[in-house]
Amino acid sequence: MTDRWPNKTTPEFTDAELAAAIEQHQNDPDPVTRDLVASCTREWERRHGLPQT
Repeated sequence: MTDRWPNKTTPEFTDAELAAAIEQHQNDPDPVTRDLVASCTREWERRHGLPQT
């Protein structure tokens, strides 16, 4: 995955796209990007039956 976000909503991301987005952008200082990472993290947790953070 490149630095660009996939052109789809978070629930449509593949597991690989979610993981890449979280890894690549988790320490980004931009609040919008951080919100997107949080959304990706929640989706990952939902798919894997983990408690929501």
